[in-house]
Amino acid sequence: MRLYLIFILIFIGSCKSGFGQQLFVQRYPTETHQASVQNWNIAQDQQGTFFFANTDGVLIFDGIHWDLLPLPGNAYCRGLAIDENGKVYVGAENGFGYLQKKLDGKFEYVSLMGLLDEKTRAAVQSTDNVAVYDGSVFFSDEMHCYIYRNEKVDVLDMPNIWFVPLGDSLYGIDENASILYHYQDGAFRNTYLKLEIRSTRLVVGYKEKYLLIVDRQNRVLVVDPKSKKTQILSEEINATIRNLFVRRICPLTDGRFAILTDQEIIIIDLNGKILSKVTSGMLSESNLWSSIFYEDAQHNVWFVTDEFLGLVITSSPIAYYDKTNGFKGVVFSLGAQGEERYVGTDVGLYHQQRNHQFEFIQGTDGIIWNIYNYKNRNYLAHSDGVFEVVQQQVTKLIAHESVLSICVLRHNPECIVMGTFDTGIWLLTKSKGSWSKRKIKGFDEEARFIQQDTLGDLWISHDGKGIWKLRLNEEMDSIIEKTIYTTSSGLPSNLNNRVFKLSNEEIVVGTANGIYTYNETSDIFEPDNRFVKALQGSIVYSLAESPEGQIYFRGRESREKMKQVSGVLLKQADNTYNVLRTPFDKITWVDSDAPLIATQSGAWFGNNNKVIAYNPNQQTFFEESLEPIIKMVTAADSVIYVDRLIHRTMNIPYSKNSMLFSFNVMYYEDVEKNEFQYKLTGLDKEWSAWTNAREAHFTNLPEGDYTFEVRARNVYNNESNVASYTFHVDPPIYRTVWAYIVYVLLFIALVYWLTVLRTKRVNIQKRILEHEVHEKTKEILMQSEALEQQAEILKASNNTKDKLFSIISHDLRGPIRQFGEVFNLLEQGYISVEEFQHKLMPNLKESANYVATLTDNLLQWAKGQMGGILVNKSEFNLTDVIHENISLLNPQAIKKSITVKTEITEGLPKVYADKDMVSLIVRNLVSNAIKFTPERGIVSVIAKPEPGYIFISVHDNGTGLSEEDINKILGKEYFTKYGTSGEKGSGLGLMLCCEFIEKNGGKFSIESQQGVGSTFTFCLTIVQ
Repeated sequence: MRLYLIFILIFIGSCKSGFGQQLFVQRYPTETHQASVQNWNIAQDQQGTFFFANTDGVLIFDGIHWDLLPLPGNAYCRGLAIDENGKVYVGAENGFGYLQKKLDGKFEYVSLMGLLDEKTRAAVQSTDNVAVYDGSVFFSDEMHCYIYRNEKVDVLDMPNIWFVPLGDSLYGIDENASILYHYQDGAFRNTYLKLEIRSTRLVVGYKEKYLLIVDRQNRVLVVDPKSKKTQILSEEINATIRNLFVRRICPLTDGRFAILTDQEIIIIDLNGKILSKVTSGMLSESNLWSSIFYEDAQHNVWFVTDEFLGLVITSSPIAYYDKTNGFKGVVFSLGAQGEERYVGTDVGLYHQQRNHQFEFIQGTDGIIWNIYNYKNRNYLAHSDGVFEVVQQQVTKLIAHESVLSICVLRHNPECIVMGTFDTGIWLLTKSKGSWSKRKIKGFDEEARFIQQDTLGDLWISHDGKGIWKLRLNEEMDSIIEKTIYTTSSGLPSNLNNRVFKLSNEEIVVGTANGIYTYNETSDIFEPDNRFVKALQGSIVYSLAESPEGQIYFRGRESREKMKQVSGVLLKQADNTYNVLRTPFDKITWVDSDAPLIATQSGAWFGNNNKVIAYNPNQQTFFEESLEPIIKMVTAADSVIYVDRLIHRTMNIPYSKNSMLFSFNVMYYEDVEKNEFQYKLTGLDKEWSAWTNAREAHFTNLPEGDYTFEVRARNVYNNESNVASYTFHVDPPIYRTVWAYIVYVLLFIALVYWLTVLRTKRVNIQKRILEHEVHEKTKEILMQSEALEQQAEILKASNNTKDKLFSIISHDLRGPIRQFGEVFNLLEQGYISVEEFQHKLMPNLKESANYVATLTDNLLQWAKGQMGGILVNKSEFNLTDVIHENISLLNPQAIKKSITVKTEITEGLPKVYADKDMVSLIVRNLVSNAIKFTPERGIVSVIAKPEPGYIFISVHDNGTGLSEEDINKILGKEYFTKYGTSGEKGSGLGLMLCCEFIEKNGGKFSIESQQGVGSTFTFCLTIVQ
């Protein structure tokens, strides 16, 4: 629902008896909440949700949405209270009960009237007051007090009692007799302390152990109910409110007091000083009601009128003036002279009165470009000349068109340098009570900012050209020395350089990269190291120093970022400055060139047609913790979580793997500026961008464990804690344990079929080869002695095959027999499905992977032996092949907590080779490295180009190889070895690697040291 955020008028106490400033106030009209204008009570739960006792029922507000819960029979809701568990108790017309949250996140009303007998139930009237104390809930009407505890209701004959919880005690006040009762041992006992009060609404708790009351003489009193002592809170407060009709009083967290009268809201301090006001005129003549006056958890005050619910931002040090306070036009300049305040606009000059409204000073019509203060006199740089102002008296010193700046010369206050828009600078001199002007020759540029240093030189900045240093002759009618400083002189830019003078007469420059100072020795400008860390490259448009040495500034975040920023630079012990920007983040700055001044009680900033006032003495609560709330979680069309109530299992079926998360943060000031970041751990590695959206939607989530996390920040950039929700998405049916059982059975059948048929084929081929060898041997023996070596090679090859088949048949027989034995046990019921899944399945999967890999390598080797492998070379990207095989083997590495890293030179050229063979080489080398590397080890795949080739290395920090093993591998001799976790290696893969590397024109080398690790390296030809 759209919120209507409206600023209304309020006063703040930065000046003595001042109440002209306006605080920010949000109002929620009936068109927004769509309930009755009559609201009787308010309560806020620990999450920050508001509940209003409304004539139409219970009105609920979470900062975004308004919901109205009608009560049975459309009864009025009159009282509310919330216990420590967040349960909301409701006092209604002719009844009472509590609110219960439903599965859809909405509330429903549960009546407690069924706990009363029929006669008592019929006598219940409007229960206006509700309180929670010591595990009991108290309701009262005009006749009785009802105490609900342990599913029972006790009825006391105490009419019109008003409850006041106070620390660890509960007190009750007889609304008619004004007698104070103390609740003890299940009963209200008379304290015999009579309170002279006008209304029970004028009694509130104070500092958790006192009662604060307004008596019939309109005095604010402090009552200690234990000692029965009564004393006046403050004579000054009593003097301030003596003639006011006080309806409610609310002690604020920061020691101030909010007072509701029949016409206005007043904020005062213990000294009776009026800090701010809200009058009915400021509220468009809406009538203030006395039913709600409440400080919320964020230290702001709620009130009610006959047109809207209002929220006064009493915790902010920021206030403002605008046309409602009496001045008109766009603010171009600001001035201060002791207690006097001035606002210069494009209409003229306005002076702040004793009542802190502004009054136009006659004779100043036009644009006030600048206000210069010198010894209790203000000089105006006016579109029509130069004026002198003392309080409200104005004198025109000289007529001139478009005067932009003024500088009173430090050695002669009767001389003023006047800067203009297009005619350079002029000297104004006073003689016999009148002023005259003359042009200063040698400078004709625009002069918006002028300052004079301790040597008498003038510094003039131009928004587009740079900064000039001018030296005048003795007659001060000509420039005798002129130097311009630009980027070549150290400035970060020629644009937006502006000169300012600090209280110690030091000249500083606001630039496009923070604050710079002039180095006289090197004659250049340099960054002022005192401000570098605080400003971090911000563009500085305006500066003003307070009497305490604080420096206020206006500017922009950077040259790249357009966001307008403001803040105060606070001086540290080492003379550097820290920055405070938080209070000013609330303001939407609309004019980057606006002025500012430091006052005796803070600072004023121009902001188009407003003046922003900052009071540094106001206590703030910016750093208080924010708590985001996950309000609802929906899986597909099913609600599984509402607030902190879990209604469904957190195991999500795969068919409902589309998740919607709704979240919020209960921060009510500028609620539309609350922002959120979220991430789904298990899917996202980074947080999302900051957004105003309060929902996050994820679709088609794979099976696995997930945690949704969300955090928030408010208008002051205060970042919240993280709220989280953890859940699990179950796998689809085709990835369940039963599906895997079927897959294993099919796989075993396939392996068996492939093994038997392939073995028969290999045996036939073996006999053929043996016959050919025999015949060849005869032929070789009949030939020359030179052919004997070839016969020996063939014989060795044959012996290798025999040994190979013997070992492979043994390696295949073991896993296959294991599969059969396990499934016999499963079939006969000796093991359960759960034992099979959790205890035997991992070993079976590993055996199956081993058989599959061995079979694949065996087929490749057999094809090579039969001359069936053809080298099919092509151009391809080696990086893709490496990443594909690492992804394939990553589960094997994760199982042993091994990290697989890649170091691939960026922009690696393509290679010319058989892509399938290269893929098998990479896969076998990386698989072996993982197999022979211990847990938490590291495997690195490195690819780097050399002239004509790319060298690929697979490095591990595993068990290493002996020199004998290396010679066996390079000699293509078959042998087996076990990995660090008992994995069996057939040795066939490395034989294929050697052969395939040779077929692709590459070279293969091995470097290894036992107990340290191994590096396998081969090279491939680069595409020319």
